[in-house]
Amino acid sequence: MTQLSEMNINEYDRRQLSLMKETLNSYLTNKISFKKLIDNLEGLLYILQDIDIAWKNEFHEQWFVLEQVYAVALFRDEIIEPNDPDIESAIKHLEKLLTS
Repeated sequence: MTQLSEMNINEYDRRQLSLMKETLNSYLTNKISFKKLIDNLEGLLYILQDIDIAWKNEFHEQWFVLEQVYAVALFRDEIIEPNDPDIESAIKHLEKLLTS
């Protein structure tokens, strides 16, 4: 896994990474919806400037798991359970990436 601590990160990217952490925390404390989590993380990921491509790809893979869970639930008209194993695993991985 590519680690943020091994990268030379500019101030702009540091702010975006901080917002990503805040977004995850907001979701975990029930301050924002699952859809808002997905949308915010996607937007913040795409505006990162100088973060290693391998890190961004790994983050995107985990974000995409969340997007897929949302899309399937929407298609099936099902409620998204926050304790879904796929969601929990992806969020743990995203947290790990953001604190590496």
